Amino acid sequence: MSTWAIVPVKHLSKAKSSLTTALALAQRRELVLCMLADVLNAVRNSRSIANTVIVSPDEEVLDFARANDVIGIVEPGIELNKALKLAIEHAITRGALSTLVLPSDIPLLKVADIENIIAMASLPQDVVIAPSKDNGTNALFLRPPDVMSLRFGGESFPAHLVEARKVGVRPHVYRSINVATDVDDTADMLSVEVHGLGTRTQDFLRSLKNLGQFKLGYV
Repeated sequence: MSTWAIVPVKHLSKAKSSLTTALALAQRRELVLCMLADVLNAVRNSRSIANTVIVSPDEEVLDFARANDVIGIVEPGIELNKALKLAIEHAITRGALSTLVLPSDIPLLKVADIENIIAMASLPQDVVIAPSKDNGTNALFLRPPDVMSLRFGGESFPAHLVEARKVGVRPHVYRSINVATDVDDTADMLSVEVHGLGTRTQDFLRSLKNLGQFKLGYV
């Protein structure tokens, strides 16, 4: 079946505000683009993904999408769930029979994670949810793409479980440290610096450490 990946990205001026005390704005912007590149790399190498949409209000992010042969959709100043609905509707008009919503800040994501998530869904109506470490949602597979309402934001994992059951779908739960690890604080950066072999994000974090611009916990 035709599965499209949907990746929302905030405006880079608001990128990773939780890391303000650790990284300058320019560094946070670069970190976001490195993480996005790692997510796109996993998606690009997944045989189950037919196409990818990035939805963002940031022109630099949309240019990045085009440079990586990814469809970019302008997010016109609306909240996250509405922006995702906009991207999903676009995917449906282009033939998507299912979608996989992924955040842009999970640089440890592997091709195997994507394939495993999609493989868990076998019914005409199906939902697979991968929780984040903070009880949010770091991957949401939907078949069909508009099978249920979206509840991203805060502790969205239990909210998505409820939404799936509302429409008569028994959701599957996919648990993986790769998918659960989103980068929100210095401990997360340490985890990626240690475990993110071969990722652009690891290279970037190590470049900061080597330049003495940022010290990860053990330095």
